[in-house]
Amino acid sequence: MSDSVPVAMLIDAWFRHAEIDMTHATCKRYRGVLHRLCAWFASTEQRSITLADLHPINLVGYREMLRQTTAVSTVNIHVSALRIWCTWLVDQGYLDTNPAHRLKLVKRPSPLKPKALSPVQVNALLRQAQTTRNPVRNTAILQMLVQTGMRIGECAALCWHDIQYGERSGQVVIRSSKGHTTRTVPLNESVRVALALYIGPKLGVEATIRAVAKMWPLHCKREQPRPLWMSERQTPLSLREMSAMIHHIVRDAAIRDLVPASTTPHSLRHTFATRYLVRHPHDLVGLARLLGHSSITTTQIYVQPTEADIANRVEQIDLNAYG
Repeated sequence: MSDSVPVAMLIDAWFRHAEIDMTHATCKRYRGVLHRLCAWFASTEQRSITLADLHPINLVGYREMLRQTTAVSTVNIHVSALRIWCTWLVDQGYLDTNPAHRLKLVKRPSPLKPKALSPVQVNALLRQAQTTRNPVRNTAILQMLVQTGMRIGECAALCWHDIQYGERSGQVVIRSSKGHTTRTVPLNESVRVALALYIGPKLGVEATIRAVAKMWPLHCKREQPRPLWMSERQTPLSLREMSAMIHHIVRDAAIRDLVPASTTPHSLRHTFATRYLVRHPHDLVGLARLLGHSSITTTQIYVQPTEADIANRVEQIDLNAYG
């Protein structure tokens, strides 16, 4: 058959043949792919595509055009359709060689590192917490999240007995993490100070690390396990109430452009992970243990570049004439 034969004429022939081996829905979708290829070529070259134009360069050009505006999964559907169709064209004798033989699927890009808050933004949230109806408790919750990297659900589930509080050190046992496992995370001075301010009055002692450290184990011996965080009604603070509290703090801080409006409790977990690696760049194993990741592969996302990192690197390429 002549190379000048319009490709559109062969699409219907393939469609009738393909329904033998594929579902009608799949064939219909692939048919749409082929018609879109024809439309793209006609728009680009100002003429109809022919068999001679089914060249690897043109197919790659079409794939790369799709990548600019289309999801990876959709691009790969187009690639699969082109592979199957071109194989059929060869089998039917319309083409001598398969132009899509080396047309590769598109790989999903490596995920970017989750956005973390800067120290200035964290401080803005802590300041905003001071304006709430329960500033001492809310500050302690924010400090617990950002200084330990625990999930908000894990934080909401904490009981007094989960915390070992000492004057020079402390740790929290997280019992409600994913997979029903437990892990132990150290409590630095920032958390212990915030907890002292929150717990001191409840223990009837001075709100200092020293005073609280002395009373904490005695209190835990006398009391049955009970929630650490209490509402203003003196009922356990629920996960929903804790989430709403943080949402309101973020909202009020974001109104003044102090933090991104997209900040969530999980942003504090990302912030902890990012700051940990700033101090300990190669300790992915330690970070995975602190975050409760079962696989270090999950933790590796924190060594990926951010969008800002990538933009800065591109800006510094020596081909940038205005850089």
